[in-house]
Amino acid sequence: MGIPPGCVAGLLVLLSVGQTPPGPKAADVTLRGRVLTLASALQSLGIAAQADPEQATKQVVLLGDDRSLTPLLSDEASRALFLDERLRGGRAEIRGRRFAGVPYLQVTTFQVERDGRLQTPEYYCTVCSITVRAPQTCPCCQGPMELRMRPDRR
Repeated sequence: MGIPPGCVAGLLVLLSVGQTPPGPKAADVTLRGRVLTLASALQSLGIAAQADPEQATKQVVLLGDDRSLTPLLSDEASRALFLDERLRGGRAEIRGRRFAGVPYLQVTTFQVERDGRLQTPEYYCTVCSITVRAPQTCPCCQGPMELRMRPDRR
């Protein structure tokens, strides 16, 4: 007596689940430098490249202490660096993930230097007492949110 055809197909599906080859391994890194737009970073390095001004002023990079440029992947964790100019230009520490062969850094957390120490920016609604990671209207009352700096707790 053999295995019914429907069972063979189901067994093959079960065996193939989870068989996708793994993607590149991510390495956790901490980088220090200044967060700038690409245009500002190139200017700081004295590079006279003719980059597309529209894109070069939107792309945010970390100009490392070693003068290297690391482009930041725009996502939920880094959104504030792309939207709020007040967070750029000064010293910063960024924790993130690097993938082999990919130049972009996926930011997990970041802090910027204010008043001589690293602080975490957050956007706060005084009406609803809600805190979010990037500038926006309050998701509750639709009112304005203010930038606050939370001191490093290390």
